[in-house]
Parts: sequence; C-alpha cells; structure tokens
Amino acid sequence: MENLKEKLEEIYNSFDFDKAIQHDPIKFPKRYNNPFDIEVSAFIASAFAYGSIKCFCNFLEELFKIMGKNPADFIINFQPLWLIEKLKIKYRFSSIQDIVGFLFILQRILKKGPSLEIYFNQPELTSNSTISKISNFVKEGLNVDLTPVYGKDIKTKGLLHFFPKPEKGSPCKRINLFLRWMVRSQDIDFGLWKIIKPSELIIPLDVHVMRVSKRIGLTKRNVQNLKTALEITESLKKLSPSDPLKYDFVLCHGDINNLI
Repeated sequence: MENLKEKLEEIYNSFDFDKAIQHDPIKFPKRYNNPFDIEVSAFIASAFAYGSIKCFCNFLEELFKIMGKNPADFIINFQPLWLIEKLKIKYRFSSIQDIVGFLFILQRILKKGPSLEIYFNQPELTSNSTISKISNFVKEGLNVDLTPVYGKDIKTKGLLHFFPKPEKGSPCKRINLFLRWMVRSQDIDFGLWKIIKPSELIIPLDVHVMRVSKRIGLTKRNVQNLKTALEITESLKKLSPSDPLKYDFVLCHGDINNLI
C-alpha cells in the first residue's frame, strides 16, 4: 500500500486538473458562481453522468442551454408541461417525461427547503452513516407526486434510474459523485456542505473505477455493487484516512499504467 500511495501522490501532484475538468461532468457546475446554482447544476450534471462522456456532455449542454444563466431559478419556476414540449431530446432509456419528472422532483424538494443538504441530515435517521443519508434522500424524492408530469402518480423505470436505493445493493455512483463535489473542498471539488465529512464519502463506483481498482489491488471483488464500493473506499482510507476520495478524480482520468 505504501508503494501505491507514493505513486498516487506523484500522479496527483503533477496532474493537470484544469485540463481534465473539460472531459468530466463537473465542468457544468464550474460555470457558475452562486452556491445555489452550483448545487442545483451539480446535482443535475451528476445524475446524467453515465454512458459515454461525449453523449452525456452533449445532452447536458442542450439541457443547460434551456435553463439559461441561473439553473436554480429555472428549476424552482419551470412548468412541467411546458418543459416537456420544450425539451426535444431524451437520454438513453429515460424518456423526455422521465427527465422532466426527475427535474420536477428536484423542484418539489427544493421548495420544501433551501438546499438539498437538509435531506441528508434528517433528525429521524436511525443511523448517521452516509448510506442512511442517501436512502433518506432517495425516499424523499420518490415521495413526490408526479401527476403534473405523467397525468398520474407513477414512477417509471426511466425515472427510478435517477434514484437508486443503496439498501438494494446499488453503489449509487452518481449520488456519491454529487456528494464528493459538495463535501470535499480540495482541488476541483466545491466544499459547499458540512453535514458529511470527507472521511465519510463513498467512492463513486462505475465500470472504469471498478476495473482500475481491481488492477491496483483496492478490491478483489467482481461485482459492481455497494459492498465493492465500500471495500474500495476502505482501501483508499488506508492511503488517506481523512480524505479517501482524494485520488478519485485521478483514478478516473489519470494514466493508471504508472500504478501497475
């Protein structure tokens, strides 16, 4: 592990973060200065961060173009039926209605509180773990009545994709990515939230991170699920206890051949 830490530190310290940002969904919230715009745009950008980078970045460019200069204001005020007519593109297996449904849920929960952060800090939580906080947030989102979008309160497969449940074993990659952006205050991340500590974050596990983690010995598991995400995170804690996701961006975008 010590040898791996030295190699990761070398890559981290020489890494061109500014260049790599242009090939990562974090480039979208980086366009804004207002914390509320950053939070809202970050949640949206992370939610669509699956599939090829080119495809989801092209989709997000179109979506943010519709939202204009202040995505937070747009989300708070848009009318679902208007946006269904305005939005001309779907994304993968989420229909236009599913996308509007996702944004409508974001609108509803933001109207109940000034920030998404409050849903990760509910007093009735039985556990203070990050997993419990994610579960609570997902529950809040799925409690929203979607009749204004679908004509009846249904939760389609394309809509549920945006709200994965950790209790069912999902690694919740995109929510964990969003949390990394909001919680960490180092290098590229925003550090807007204080309710979760950097040491409590979970690796945003996708196919690429899974493959890299196996090759460099962070996990021996073969299944891309929550248990694997937690195992990789625990391995990273041995390298950086207070900030286990310090190397996450480097693992996603760096040259891992130097690590093998």
